[in-house]
Amino acid sequence: MINRICSRCGRILPVGERCSCQPAYRRDYNRFRRDQKIKEFRASAGWRLVRQQVIERDNGTDQYVLHTTGALKPGFSVHHILPLSTPEGWARRTDPSNLITLSDDTHSSIEYRYKTKFKEQLQQELFEIVQRVTEDRARDIAGD
Repeated sequence: MINRICSRCGRILPVGERCSCQPAYRRDYNRFRRDQKIKEFRASAGWRLVRQQVIERDNGTDQYVLHTTGALKPGFSVHHILPLSTPEGWARRTDPSNLITLSDDTHSSIEYRYKTKFKEQLQQELFEIVQRVTEDRARDIAGD
C-alpha cells in the first residue's frame, strides 16, 4: 500500500484517503480568514432580497450561457461582476446592474477567468449581457 503525508498535520495516510484534520482546517479558514464584512453582507436580509430579485429578473437562467450559446441552463448563483473585494464592487454590491445569474459551473469558470489578463474584457461582456436583459425586461413590461 502506498502512503502519503498530510500537508497540514503530518499524519501518514493511505493515498486517496482524506485526513481527519481537513474539516477543522476548513472551519477555521472560514471563521478567521474570510473577509468578515463580506461574510456579514452575504448573510444579510438585504442581500437575500436583491439576490432573489436578480434571479427573478433573469428567469432563473444562466445568462452567460444563454447569450453566448443560446442554450437554456438553470442558474441559481448570483455573480458580482465587480468583485466585492474592490472598493467600486463594494459600493455597487446591491446594484442589479452589477449582478448576473449564473449556474455553478459557469460561475466557477468566470471566477477562474477573472485571474487572467482577460478580466476587464469579460466584465465588459457581462455588463452588456445585463444591459440587454434589463432592456428586454423593460420592453416586455411596456408591451403588456
